[in-house]
Amino acid sequence: MHNDIAGMLSNLQEQRERLAEATKAMREVTANATTKDRMVKATVDTRGRLTELTFSGNRWRDLAPRELGTKVLEVITRAQDKAEKAVIELAGPVTPGGVDLKKFMKEGPDFDEILADFKSPGDDRGEERSG
Repeated sequence: MHNDIAGMLSNLQEQRERLAEATKAMREVTANATTKDRMVKATVDTRGRLTELTFSGNRWRDLAPRELGTKVLEVITRAQDKAEKAVIELAGPVTPGGVDLKKFMKEGPDFDEILADFKSPGDDRGEERSG
């Protein structure tokens, strides 16, 4: 029994270390994307927040505002997609099975789904029990 507990504690410690490493790596994720013509470059952080937007040369000044806006939006979106993919790849090995990471990142946790595992048979949430 002592060996079983020691093994479980060792396994738990290994999982904690893997989780800490993955968390650190996820915090350091940055991603960038550049337009095909190399006119606009966007860099985003782990959460997809824009951290840098760079315009190369002066050609961008000749673009119509809508065209420039489209280029900027497109490059930011591509950088955000890259960051999201990198975070999912890092989180995958330390995420419990059945968790849709992409959905979790966009919508957050589904507490009803989480708590469903703890619901007692016959327990109807939201209804008062009469005693």
